[in-house]
Order: sequence, then structure tokens, then C-alpha cells
Amino acid sequence: MEESETKTGEEEFRKSFTDFTEASYVDALELAKRNYIFARFTHPPAGKHVLWRHDIDFSAHRALKLAMLEYQAGVVATYFLYPHSPFYNLFSADIRDIVRRIASLGHDLGLHFDPTFSGAVKREQILKNIAIEKRWIHELTGVVPVALSYHLFGVLAVPPPDDARVCKMVNAYGKGIWGSYGYCSDSNGIWRFRRLYDVLSEATEDKLQVLTHPEVWTPEPMSPRARIQRCIDGYAVAAGKYYDDLVSASGRPNVR
Repeated sequence: MEESETKTGEEEFRKSFTDFTEASYVDALELAKRNYIFARFTHPPAGKHVLWRHDIDFSAHRALKLAMLEYQAGVVATYFLYPHSPFYNLFSADIRDIVRRIASLGHDLGLHFDPTFSGAVKREQILKNIAIEKRWIHELTGVVPVALSYHLFGVLAVPPPDDARVCKMVNAYGKGIWGSYGYCSDSNGIWRFRRLYDVLSEATEDKLQVLTHPEVWTPEPMSPRARIQRCIDGYAVAAGKYYDDLVSASGRPNVR
């Protein structure tokens, strides 16, 4: 490949950074509303509709921001919580309250299940683990998860259960949805397969599943890696503030 062609490819890729801003997200919602009904996994309508979904891998704070934008746009989405995320603690009070706030805006909750966490490959054990994590979310938030998605789906060594419903949750990668819905994803901060705005504008599919990851949508254009670092740094600052406030409240010296 010629050097000029490589540079052109990089330039085109960098142009896509502006796709992943909060303002562009609002544009995507409005574009989708023109051609689709925003549906819940539990009650998809017979007509043209979109299942708008978020896998929260890195940032519950970013998820809340998108949930608020969706609420303002008058649409609903499903937020899949990742109990084993190394980037946020679902069981901390601040994240729990954020999840409750998302649900209070009218959005559904789901379980983002990592089949590799326990190393279990037998169906019976996987189903047991899914049921346990579903119960965690219910007990923590007071909201029953209605849908299931798999972390790292597509690169798993052993395919997870593809039943239409698993532990009474609609399976986003199960029979009935996977393969019968059009699909668009922003995994790793880039468009996988197709650009969302093109898919929504053309609206050629009657049934569409859109997967977004909240951490990749930021106030200003950034590179994919920078968006992730933004989440990491933000949570680190919050953790430091929590410590400082705790020391101050206890009247102890905060030696630096």
C-alpha cells in the first residue's frame, strides 16, 4: 500500500471522531425517531422498530448522561450492567444510585454477562452463574433485569446459550433476535460493520438492534483510546475525592 493511501485511510478514520460526541448522539436519536419506534426487548412491536441497547463496560457515569439525553428525546433504551467490570464497582453506593437513576428515567436494565469470568463451560454452570448475577442486580437496584447480553460475544471460545430467553431474560444474542435483526455496533469506539448514521438514514431494515457503549460518547471529539482514558482518569479523581472526604469527615490528618 502506498504511503499516501495509508495517510488517506487514517484521515478518514479520524473524521469519524466527530460521530461520537454528545451532540452527534442526540442527532442519531432524532434520526432514528423518524424511521423507527424505540422498543423494549420484552415487548417488540409488529411494526418497524429498533432495540436500542448499551453495554456498560467502562462508565456508569457516561451511561447516565446518555440515559438523560434519551429521556429528553422521549425514547427508551436498555442498559446492560457488567458486574465484573474492572473499571467501575457496581456494588458501590455511587454506582448503585446512578443505576437506579437510569431506571427511574424509564429505561430497562439488563445483565451484561461475562462467560469467561468463572471459567465455566458447562451449560448448567453458566445458567447458574447468570441466575446469580441477575439476582445481584435485582437486590442491589430493586429492578429486575429483563434482558441478557454477553461480554466479548463473537470472540468467545465456547458459544454461550443461544436460547431466546435465558433465566427469564430476553437474550440479545439468542434465537429470535440474532440473525433476524439488523445490527450496528460502536465497539472499541469505531463503527463495527456499518456507520450508525447511514443505517438510520437508509432505514432498510424493519427490525434493528443498535449497540452502543456509553464511554465512547464524549462532550468533544476524541480518539477511541482517549475516550477510555477519560473514564479511567475521571473515576480515579472521584476515588481520590472519596478518600479525602472520608479523612476530613473523621477529623484525621491527610498527609500528602
